[in-house]
Amino acid sequence: MVLTAHEIGLLAQEELTQADIQYFKGKYGIRFMRALRTVEERRVVKYVFKPSGLTSWIVRGVKREYLVIPENYCSCRSFYQSVVIAREIDTCYHLLAQKIAEVRGSYETIDSTDSQRRKMHVVWRRTD
Repeated sequence: MVLTAHEIGLLAQEELTQADIQYFKGKYGIRFMRALRTVEERRVVKYVFKPSGLTSWIVRGVKREYLVIPENYCSCRSFYQSVVIAREIDTCYHLLAQKIAEVRGSYETIDSTDSQRRKMHVVWRRTD
């Protein structure tokens, strides 16, 4: 999933208009509304690990936290089943939420250590 420059511009506005919301709903359906609500509820987290400076994006979903690699991967079941296997859709709502949060600057940042990163990734990589 790659947003166009036009779509990034729409998301970067301070307020989304009803027309903007309808545009995104037309393209992404209910996933857009779920993603927008996730961002508004501040459930997108960017971890910054020291000393490497590596980052990981996490979206707190309904059942657990999901690892998101921007524009490429999400550890949720929907991504695996609907995007990778069935190819019914091109993104899950977690990936969409991460992108919206990044564009709008609406996410939590948590600093952690590289040794913690290794432990966290074991949990985050699960696809259940």
